[in-house]
Amino acid sequence: MLPLERDFDAEPEAVRQVRHFLEGAAERVARLDDIVIVATELASNVVRHARTDFSVRLTTGADLIRLEVSDGSSIVPAVEDLADRKFGLRIVEAAAHRWGIESRPTGKTVWVEFLAHPSDP
Repeated sequence: MLPLERDFDAEPEAVRQVRHFLEGAAERVARLDDIVIVATELASNVVRHARTDFSVRLTTGADLIRLEVSDGSSIVPAVEDLADRKFGLRIVEAAAHRWGIESRPTGKTVWVEFLAHPSDP
């Protein structure tokens, strides 16, 4: 599948728009529920904290799915206190195979990778 990508405005309605975009465009992607939950959380963080327009990109491979949310803010989310949070980035931490934050000249990208076929515990 080709990468799916769309730009969104920094407004509360964008969170719902991200969810609908992914549910409609990626309906056959493995782990879609996890991807939508994480994308919704990241979009909400952008709207609440970064307050910039943003883009969502989803790339799928046979074994790995990568979600990227890029915004125009250079402020990096605080991740050192994940254990004290009930929501937010803990949702990302729980659902992801791995994730991280990359600074860019015009802001940052929060990326999340999901195993397409996670092994059963």
